[in-house]
Amino acid sequence: MAVITGQRFTYSDQVNEKIDMSSALDKLKPTDTPLLLRIGRDSTRDDVTAVKHEWQEDDVRGTTSLVTNNPLAAAAVTLGVTTGDGVKFRDRDILKLEDELVLVTAVATDNLTITRAYGGSTDVAHAQNVVVTLIAPALIQGSDLLGARSTTKTGKFNYTQIFEEEVRVTATMQATAKYTRQNDPEYQIGSQLEILGVNMERTLLFGRKVAPSAGVAGSMDGIQNVISTNVYNKASAALTQSFLEDAMQAVWDAGGNPNLMVVNATQQRRINTFLDGYREADYEDVVLGSQVRRYKTNFGTVDILLDRHMPLAEVWILSADNIGFGPLQGRALATEKMAPVSREYDVWQMSGEYTAEVRLEKSHARIYGLATTGLF
Repeated sequence: MAVITGQRFTYSDQVNEKIDMSSALDKLKPTDTPLLLRIGRDSTRDDVTAVKHEWQEDDVRGTTSLVTNNPLAAAAVTLGVTTGDGVKFRDRDILKLEDELVLVTAVATDNLTITRAYGGSTDVAHAQNVVVTLIAPALIQGSDLLGARSTTKTGKFNYTQIFEEEVRVTATMQATAKYTRQNDPEYQIGSQLEILGVNMERTLLFGRKVAPSAGVAGSMDGIQNVISTNVYNKASAALTQSFLEDAMQAVWDAGGNPNLMVVNATQQRRINTFLDGYREADYEDVVLGSQVRRYKTNFGTVDILLDRHMPLAEVWILSADNIGFGPLQGRALATEKMAPVSREYDVWQMSGEYTAEVRLEKSHARIYGLATTGLF
């Protein structure tokens, strides 16, 4: 034992000093799940009662197509429409091609025999891909039935996916005094539940469905993999208002109700710059900044949801009412302490089995390939 003469100093007698450590625990938590919070973790239309969760979708019979003639010459009497669209039209239908009306007199697959300049409209040439719009049929008095047209319901489905984490804490760790006030198992369980939330959020965004089988885990489709119609590759162009409004119009044209835009921080900052040309400041203003939380157009008003898990080069426009997420019945996320195997440690398991519904994929849009640098 050392003998100290004279004054005592911290650097010469440290054995009995209490370590200066705050009892608070600081932690970075990039674990927010904004889309799940918006959609809800129990928001499927009906209870999920099977590993293969199914629903039905339908669409109004199409009433438009495109000219395939290159071009449709003036006075030509055979109108070609997009492959597969001939079934939309019948004898006696009045169609609109730009300002000209024509009358259908016969249908042969995707070729329509037409009478030009119907009702005194003007017979002119029409370029390829001009829109063909059904106005209405015009029946002759006492005529026979024109023939039925309807659509067939489509069965859609997704699989459930098991999410799981565990916490294992030794008896020695539990018995040891801690600086932090949290009980260590409770703290670890809370941390793992946050990770499970992130796993669910990212699966809702990017998952791909796989059918479960012997030795194969089932997994679910997320939003990105379902959207196939309104998909736009912008080839490294900077996001513009036109890009957003074109996508929203496409959703609206299809009968959707776009009301949610999901973005990352980079594209959110880009959207904020849309206000730059309209901003004014007085000498008395002491707060600087710009943020856009809602984007309003004739095709809908969308709330902008900032999600750190979104890809930097993408923006999604969703009809949120057509998206659901929920558990297989009796399999909602829960935490359970497992039966002891050894008195030297305890194990807690957190697990749940969930699926997603991304209905009516035409009611959503995905813009990708956006510029991520040089935007501000």
